[in-house]
Amino acid sequence: MDRHKILVEKTKKSFVIYSLLGVCLVAVLSYLALNLHVKNFKRQSALHDLNGLVSKQMIFVHKISSLGERLDNYNSEESIEAGKKLSSELRKLKSMNLEINEFIKDKKLPIFVEVNKIYASLDAKSKMKNFMIKANELIKNKDLNYKDIKNHINFLTSSSEEGIGEVLGVIKNRLKVEQTKSLNFLNQMGFILVGLSILQIVVVWLFVFKPLYQTVLTQNEEISDSMLRIESANRSKTDFLANISHEIRTPMTAIIGYVELLKKDNLDKDEKMDAVNIIDTNASHLIELIDEILDISKIEAGKFDFEREEVDLSTFLNEVYSLINVKSEDKGIDLIFRNSGEIPEKIFVDPKRLKQILFNMLGNAIKFTSKGYVQLTVSFLKDTNQLQMIVKDTGIGIGPKQQKNLFKPFEQADNSMSRKFGGTGLGLVLSKGLAKKMGGDITIVDSVEGKGTTFEVLLDVGKAEELDFVSKFSTNIEDDVQDTDDSPSLDGVKVLVVDDAKENARLFKIYLKNVGADVEVANDGFSALGLAQKKFFDVILLDLQMPGMDGFETIKKLRENLFEGPIAALTAHATKEEKLKTKNAGFDDHIAKPVKSNELVYSITKLINRA
Repeated sequence: MDRHKILVEKTKKSFVIYSLLGVCLVAVLSYLALNLHVKNFKRQSALHDLNGLVSKQMIFVHKISSLGERLDNYNSEESIEAGKKLSSELRKLKSMNLEINEFIKDKKLPIFVEVNKIYASLDAKSKMKNFMIKANELIKNKDLNYKDIKNHINFLTSSSEEGIGEVLGVIKNRLKVEQTKSLNFLNQMGFILVGLSILQIVVVWLFVFKPLYQTVLTQNEEISDSMLRIESANRSKTDFLANISHEIRTPMTAIIGYVELLKKDNLDKDEKMDAVNIIDTNASHLIELIDEILDISKIEAGKFDFEREEVDLSTFLNEVYSLINVKSEDKGIDLIFRNSGEIPEKIFVDPKRLKQILFNMLGNAIKFTSKGYVQLTVSFLKDTNQLQMIVKDTGIGIGPKQQKNLFKPFEQADNSMSRKFGGTGLGLVLSKGLAKKMGGDITIVDSVEGKGTTFEVLLDVGKAEELDFVSKFSTNIEDDVQDTDDSPSLDGVKVLVVDDAKENARLFKIYLKNVGADVEVANDGFSALGLAQKKFFDVILLDLQMPGMDGFETIKKLRENLFEGPIAALTAHATKEEKLKTKNAGFDDHIAKPVKSNELVYSITKLINRA
């Protein structure tokens, strides 16, 4: 699921980034293309306008020249009419001339700068000025003789054809060339715009839609793989639940069966004791099974806590050897504990969890080994400050295919193995989770079917420079045995047991009465308050989860009523969070159910001595 979320987020991010880049690219290219088009359009328009003005100017010049020729006989009516028209056309030419000059000055295009240069190089302005002066003199000066009139007419005619006409012709030709270039550029711009459009489509495809398409394909493949994994996981969970059901029903069958036998009176003392031992063994197995499932759930939820403390490694290994060697002796195989190189004298670990790891690893090795040996080799890796424990057996081994699922929850190497050898397959999963939480790991080093398996356990146990080392250890170390009273007594101790489960309350009462305690029972918080007000009690054992008034409210009321004796929480809630909660609520101890009689008596003894 995390991979899918990462992929989706990555796709969203890429889509947004590339979409923005694509939009920016399209916007920039479109802006540049549009800007070029607008500039060229304005240039083309300006050229067209200037060309029109020059053409009109040429027309006016030709008209003035033509009208001037008709002034040959200025006394005739035709000459008078031509003079009027000439005067009108001259005014228009002057106005047009001013308009052209202003037009050229206003435009900043290079072509108009060039037009100005052409005007200057050909002395166009001077020629135009002289042309208009001569035309004006021809109209206004009545003192001109025939010869002067002819000269003025000839000047206007020659200027129209050669002087001004030539200048305006050059300018028109230059403007025509520029207009042709501009039109060609417009045609090229069309191809450029088409090319840019195609480029934009390609860019958008490459950077937006192609990654999106590839992501969709990848997600589809991931989803297909996930579906296959889910189906496989569901099958594994189904097999696991069936196996768990078997593991629960098997000891329950023994417990129920032997309880039925104990109800009969025809059993002798030894048979009754055997039945009790079998019930005790199977009940312990059920508790271990439930604890394993709960521990795995806590590890997967990230709510598993550890309590590191200083542990004497040799003594610890000796204890583990003593407990696990019973199983190896029952199967007739050798159990070997040895060290390779110097090992720390003391380590900083959670002893309960380390013992749990070793029991699981060594227990599995013994379970799947019918002959030969199981060996634990302990060493210290100073470069990583880790304790290394190699568990090697000469058992049935594990195939390559089964090794892939070895550390997966709800999966075993082979379901047929669970049917043959028993177990839930949770031991390795739990051990690996515990090792990782303690800064290490568990890996399979080697396994050959029919020859055996080797596992490596690594754990962080403290920095090498802070540890003392020993060269060897013995599995025959015996702890100093302190004299203890084999028959603990609670003679005269008054105990109030508060539990809404009447069967449990009755059981605890029997436990305590057997060691001399004076026990009263209450099945709810209200009854407990009433008894505590009427009678004196040395200790109160208080269940937490009760109807009406729970344990937390009950202890609050008891303290308000000035009960000063020790109060212990006797509850099925065994998590660290619950223990902290009861401590904060004012409980003096936290006793987790199920509890054996000796453990309960020991806890009460501690409370009384402490009080």
